[in-house]
Amino acid sequence: MIAAVSPGPLGGDGFRSPTLWRGDLVVSINGQPTSASGWQQLLAALPPGAQITVAYKRSKTADPESAVPRGDPAGELASTTFALEPRARWIGTLGSSHREGLAIPDPAEGEFERAILTRADQLQATSAEGGLGMLLPALVKLQQETPDANELPAIVNSFRRPLSLDASEKPLAAAARQVLTADPAQAIGLINLALDNPMLPDAVMRLPAWFSPLAGLSGYAAALADEQSLVRHHRDDASIGTGDRAQANLGAIRRGAQIQPILSHLCDLLLVSHKSLNDIGAAHAQDAPRADLPPEIRAAVGGDVLYFEPGAGGEGPLVIGGAGPNTYDTSKIARIYDIGGNDVYRYLPGDIYVDQTIPAENGAPASVKRRVLVRAIIDLAGDDVHEAQGDFCGPGTGIFGLSILDDQQGADLYRSSGQFTIGAGMVGIGLLIDRGGIDTYLNTGPASGWSIGVGYHGAGLVVDVSGDDVYMAEKLTQGVGGPRGFGAIIDGGGNDLYRANGPSFPSAYGTPAVYESLAQGFGFGIRHYAQGGIGAIWDFGGDDRYEAGEFSQACAYFWAMGILHDFAGADVYYGNRYSQASAAHQAIGLLLDDAGDDTYWGMTAATQAGAWDQSIAMLIDRAGNDSYRAGGLSQGSAAQQAIAILIDLGGNDRYSAYGPAQGESGGNEYHYDLLKVYSFSALLDIGTGGDSYSSPGRGNSAGLRTGTITPDNPAASGGWGIFADE
Repeated sequence: MIAAVSPGPLGGDGFRSPTLWRGDLVVSINGQPTSASGWQQLLAALPPGAQITVAYKRSKTADPESAVPRGDPAGELASTTFALEPRARWIGTLGSSHREGLAIPDPAEGEFERAILTRADQLQATSAEGGLGMLLPALVKLQQETPDANELPAIVNSFRRPLSLDASEKPLAAAARQVLTADPAQAIGLINLALDNPMLPDAVMRLPAWFSPLAGLSGYAAALADEQSLVRHHRDDASIGTGDRAQANLGAIRRGAQIQPILSHLCDLLLVSHKSLNDIGAAHAQDAPRADLPPEIRAAVGGDVLYFEPGAGGEGPLVIGGAGPNTYDTSKIARIYDIGGNDVYRYLPGDIYVDQTIPAENGAPASVKRRVLVRAIIDLAGDDVHEAQGDFCGPGTGIFGLSILDDQQGADLYRSSGQFTIGAGMVGIGLLIDRGGIDTYLNTGPASGWSIGVGYHGAGLVVDVSGDDVYMAEKLTQGVGGPRGFGAIIDGGGNDLYRANGPSFPSAYGTPAVYESLAQGFGFGIRHYAQGGIGAIWDFGGDDRYEAGEFSQACAYFWAMGILHDFAGADVYYGNRYSQASAAHQAIGLLLDDAGDDTYWGMTAATQAGAWDQSIAMLIDRAGNDSYRAGGLSQGSAAQQAIAILIDLGGNDRYSAYGPAQGESGGNEYHYDLLKVYSFSALLDIGTGGDSYSSPGRGNSAGLRTGTITPDNPAASGGWGIFADE
């Protein structure tokens, strides 16, 4: 049976092509009957260009997009002939190899792993037919057999030890807390930890020719265009595309496997550049305004300029702005140090180039154009406006390079309506640090996306140290990590509003008045082609409100990880399908709330520790009188060989949902025939308090194993789960 028809010589879209469909039964190849293994052997033996004819049967009621395809031996016979193409054109990084030099220490035991295992043993959910005792090693094996050059340690260890997601997140959270010192070195330390990105003293010598500042602009334009096209595609479509578009996207994904030395170089360069700009600015902060500005500087800066440098040696132009209001065109000025005033920074697409003299091969100096890798801004005070006026530009946005914005005071506005614009890194590092004030971050409209703490083949961080802040956006925003990407918001305190809930991007499922978000701690991989990265929010204080639509609030898709960790306050979480610790297709969602009387409202399905298809989801609430309201597959509910666990440590809590929920598992049709293993679900309310549950049979001091196996259809059975209120 055909399980998928991927992009390739048949022109498939994953489900169907003009000829073969998912669910078709292969009768013969080149006139010879064959098995699945024979199919693979034949493909391996034939060279590219070889013609093959496939005869197949299709039901008159075939549905290639059904969750589990079913072949029909009585279907209508048809055939197609096509030429084989080289496999290398049609693969990404998934299944290629583990990253060279990857050495991940064994994962630590989490705070709750032993308690989960003890209760599962007591309730005989570990030893049950296809129970937890078989599921855990199956997930370990799955990780071992799915290599990717871009796999990240936190994701690897989450599959190695699925009941200890908190241990995988703990070092990242500790590093995020240190970032609140507003020291760029701490931010770089967090990026290196998340992306397993060691500092390489000789990194600059190891950069690919399409990027290296030592190699001019060779290949840069094509690489940039392909990467931009790739992320634009994934703003609207989780697939790889079809035809020539798919080939270009796959080329960009494969190229992304080369970025480790690039990121190592940029991390080192960011620290050097920030210190250099800070030193120059401090040395000239008392200078008188200059009257002798060159025309190109005067055209790019409005207001007083105390000092300037035209840029040399690969560095772009530099200006030091005065104490009054200034306006800056950052497409012409690469380095800015502003000592005060309510300033306006305008960001436009495009690169800055400088003339650089280097020794030629014959020994004589030669003048070459160099693309500036570094954009840096330090603003000491004022209520400033930072506005991105296009895509792939903006405050703290590194595109094939690095960008740092260090704003030290004031109520600031960060605004854009395009993609990759605020605290974003694409084949680069973007770092936005705001040290104080009531700030607003906006990325809205039908052209928006990939903004406010996002990374794709790179890292993008928004660090807001204090203040009651507002984060308003729509899609792919507020902590998103794509392939080999890390995107995060780190907020130090204040009563903050995070909103990513329409109106420009309707539901992926056609649900009226519901919007697709992919936000607020969202990890994004490309199914069948590339493992994803880490998307996170760490909020360290305040009564916060999180509002989002589908795929949000500690959610991940395909070998990625979504994290939302709120450390204090009475918080409100509002989301829709796949939210509040959820994951789909070999992914990880982790939501932790450490204190406060919290409200969780997740509508439709797969929310509040809801996991689907060999995924892992965990919601941990450590204290407070909490309220949970959800739909199905929620409140500790897994399906299709997944794990989902909700743990609440105390308080008078209320749980309302409809099944499967509250420690019940859903069906397991996807992988049962191969693995003979079921999902594992758990709801553990551990601690004092009077709790209420919508599911029957729940109550104080109850210990319950949920799930039964239907002998005539075991794959559809809802095994296994546990519930305990102690």
